[in-house]
Amino acid sequence: MSSSTENDSEGKSSSELTTPGSSTPPSTSAESTPPATVSGSGKEWKRRKHHHDRRRRESNEFIDKLMRYEGLEEVKQQFIDIKSKVDIAKKQKKRMKHERFNVIFQGNPGTGKTTIARLYAKFLHSVGVLKSSEVKELSGTEIGMSDPTEIKTKIEDMLEDGGGVLFVDEAYQLTAPYVGGSGKQALDIILTRMENNIGKLAVIFVGYKDEMESFYEHNPGLASRIPYTMRFADFSDGQLWKILYDNIHSLYKGKMKVEDGLNGLYMRIAIRRLAQSRGGRGFGNARAVQNLLARISQRQAQRITRELKDGKKKKKKPDYFLFTKEDMIGPEPDQAVEQSEAWSELQSLVGLEVVKESAKSMMRMIQLNYRRELKELSPLSIPLNQVFVGAPGTGKTTVAKLYGRILADLGLLSRGDVVLKNPSDFVGQCLGESENKTKQILEANVGKVLVIDEAYMLDPGDPSKSRDSFKNDVIDTIVAIVQGVPGEDRCIILVGYEDKITNMFRNVNPGLARRFPIQNPFRFSNFSMAQLELILHKKLREQDLQVSPAALETVRAMFERGLMRPDFTNAGEVDGALAAAKKNYEIRQSKQSPQDQAIDGLLEPEDFDKDFDRGTSASTAVENCLLSLRGLVHESIIQKLVDYQSRCLNAKKQGFDPRKVVPTNFVFKGYPGTGKTTAAQHMGKIFYEMGFLSTTEVVECTATDLIGQYIGQTAPKARRQLEQGLGKVLVIDDAPRLAHGTHFAPEAVDELVHFLSRPNHAGRIVVILAGDTDGMHLLMSKKLALSALFPEEVVFDNLPSEDCIALLLREIEHGFGLAIAEDHPLRDMTSESYLGAGKLFGLLGETTGWSNARDVKQLAKQVFGKYLEGPSFSSVSRCALRSTSYSLSPHQTAPRESISQQPE
Repeated sequence: MSSSTENDSEGKSSSELTTPGSSTPPSTSAESTPPATVSGSGKEWKRRKHHHDRRRRESNEFIDKLMRYEGLEEVKQQFIDIKSKVDIAKKQKKRMKHERFNVIFQGNPGTGKTTIARLYAKFLHSVGVLKSSEVKELSGTEIGMSDPTEIKTKIEDMLEDGGGVLFVDEAYQLTAPYVGGSGKQALDIILTRMENNIGKLAVIFVGYKDEMESFYEHNPGLASRIPYTMRFADFSDGQLWKILYDNIHSLYKGKMKVEDGLNGLYMRIAIRRLAQSRGGRGFGNARAVQNLLARISQRQAQRITRELKDGKKKKKKPDYFLFTKEDMIGPEPDQAVEQSEAWSELQSLVGLEVVKESAKSMMRMIQLNYRRELKELSPLSIPLNQVFVGAPGTGKTTVAKLYGRILADLGLLSRGDVVLKNPSDFVGQCLGESENKTKQILEANVGKVLVIDEAYMLDPGDPSKSRDSFKNDVIDTIVAIVQGVPGEDRCIILVGYEDKITNMFRNVNPGLARRFPIQNPFRFSNFSMAQLELILHKKLREQDLQVSPAALETVRAMFERGLMRPDFTNAGEVDGALAAAKKNYEIRQSKQSPQDQAIDGLLEPEDFDKDFDRGTSASTAVENCLLSLRGLVHESIIQKLVDYQSRCLNAKKQGFDPRKVVPTNFVFKGYPGTGKTTAAQHMGKIFYEMGFLSTTEVVECTATDLIGQYIGQTAPKARRQLEQGLGKVLVIDDAPRLAHGTHFAPEAVDELVHFLSRPNHAGRIVVILAGDTDGMHLLMSKKLALSALFPEEVVFDNLPSEDCIALLLREIEHGFGLAIAEDHPLRDMTSESYLGAGKLFGLLGETTGWSNARDVKQLAKQVFGKYLEGPSFSSVSRCALRSTSYSLSPHQTAPRESISQQPE
């Protein structure tokens, strides 16, 4: 604003200059003062002061002072116009007691509003409008948060002392919803006193144009009570350059030199960088120039310190009164990054190849821009704001901290500190509070890296439906304040899962996508097994621990299973495993006598996983599988599942990755009641024993659970259902419905294909599509993309007669608690009753509508019912069934009608 600071009411003589770069600034030295051009208002005031008619010459010391300030053309003209109005009124003998001189100041910080407010009070006093030139400065927040009677007392004190100007900064805060009714009451008091004391009291309300809308809405008569609006425009490049010139000249008493001159290339580059954020709300103007000079002097101090250190050998004294190219615009990015410890740390991190390449790409762009600036070409836009997407524990926060330090090392951020916030820190509980909290956070973190973790939680929801207005206010405030342009001295990093972050950008203000590179985020992938192992060994070295070869294999298996989970925390998983191992190691050692307790810190398999030997015994796995499924499904199915286990065990023995040879997507097809659902329910335990999963949980749903009922519902509904199965076994029953369901069914299939085709889902879920044979054939023939993902088919034929008989006996015994005699004919495979029953079950298997195990279970119910009806009913523990009591008739198509009692 002024040649020194905004609050310097005197200032130094200066006027508007040619914009650097558009034409060459005047040749200057450290001691000279650049020639000035005169603005329109300046020419008008000069004409009036030096009018050829002495009687018409005007004078006003406060307008003279105003004319010395940079810019403010509209403000200067308003002062002249007010003086003209007052002078003419005096000639007209017109009384001014009803003339209001209240005004609204609009503009960014650093444009001189406070300084001009003080000058305005003295000016109004000098022309006879006010009796006093005193100024009382208050903020809208201060007034609104206080008791309304306090502002009343302060105004009355002013009036007792003769009045003056009341300066209310951020006046829009008085009508903000979160301030409550006290702010509006205080405003009403100000307006009343303002109207009742014309000629003694003038009020200046300060605020941004958009924010003052609610202020005007409070009272429709405000516009008539505040007749003047003075707009404080941001300074031009030439004005910013002049302010920097004057500050250097004043601060160093004309001794400081600049490489290539005070009107040279490096001064122009520094100003152009500063001006890149001009126009955005919050641009600092004169304050921003002061901050720029502070950074320049800091870089000079760092350089001189290095030179002093090196100068001991070279015996060369540094020049304390010279700003070099490096001081003015920072070092060459290529050189700076080579000396940056943060950059070296980033490159040394395990994995993160995609992130490192993104950082290198950004560095190349920064170097290119540096070279363009030296040629006085406009730099290409490179947003400092970033979007970090990836799973937990992949290093996002670690990289964010390094990223901030790198930007500071390159001179792109004034501080480079990293501040971590969550969405809850921004969202308020009442109207307007979210906006205020967001402003405070953004203003407090200028020059820093602000990391918003789980940023997708700021998603206000689908615009076509009910939205969360509080979250929407947060996004709108970020868009209003953050410009995302070079020179803004601000960096915000949004962190979260990619799909959720992307969905948020679809739902919010489009301006957010212009400020954050959502199309090219920093992608943090899950660590590979090799990378996890490197992290483990690094932590073991740091803690003086060792791990046996067998224990290392156990840890690898744990990580493999963990990778299946959607909540796998990558590096955090390593920390968790190691913490548990150390605890178990201590417990294991404590069981030994003191003299036998080891201190070598050698971790064994049981320290990491008490069930470390799961899946290593083929016989145990096979036995478990047979015991749990025998009699429930066809023997061929059991054998197929046993084969998968054998394939896994042998692959491990040969050193192969079993995930490459054991399928995880299955089609279960066959007749009803053949055990498809039962087998699917056992798959969790089977794959857990093989070491594929970290849980035995099986998630069951039907095709209907994937299909929506209206446009836009299917994809998110299917996605939610599929995400529930991550890290588990997901069984989709009645899958043929996906082929001939509603017209939304194809969309569900597309979502299923897309979900399973994503690299980050590969090997993290076991999916089973179950249905009848014909239906599954139709589905796979119509959906070839689905067929390609599910090449492994498990066919469930009708249960053999012997399995039906065994299941019947099992259901009667275990389902109803009836003891069947050991010599019962249905236990003897050579008996006539057994052969007869087997023949009847064979015939039923060929009957339309036969449901295998389901109908056998229904038959068991009817047998038990007949037993209860019989005269021989007695204690369950002593009863025995006679095979000749009942016979099965093959002439019925429905099993429940196929039982008839026959004479013995």
